[in-house]
Amino acid sequence: MMKRVGAGARVWLAWAGVLALAGCTTSDLEAFAAGLNMAADDMAVTLTMVPAYGCDFNAQGYLVCDETGDGYADRYGDPTIDYVPAFYGAPATRINDYGEAFQYEAGCDCWRREPSLDTYPK
Repeated sequence: MMKRVGAGARVWLAWAGVLALAGCTTSDLEAFAAGLNMAADDMAVTLTMVPAYGCDFNAQGYLVCDETGDGYADRYGDPTIDYVPAFYGAPATRINDYGEAFQYEAGCDCWRREPSLDTYPK
């Protein structure tokens, strides 16, 4: 019984959406899409948690910074004037069970083998 009610509600919502969009012109839909895109862009900045008064990268890979100290990004950063932790840190390293070392390379978004850092198990 519960599955039937859920399916009926989905069909009703689909028809309501079709009827709501039936009177829209192409320019209306484009304006709606542009508004959603602007809202998503704003949320990408304001919903990203960063260190207080610091900078970090958001999920899209953009540098964002906190100016108010609340821990949420307030603006996009500029690598030429803002301190970016990833620019000054050593590359991430991982070692597998065989003692073989790998370093993360951001340019290709992959792990590269680095024999000079091998640590063989005892």
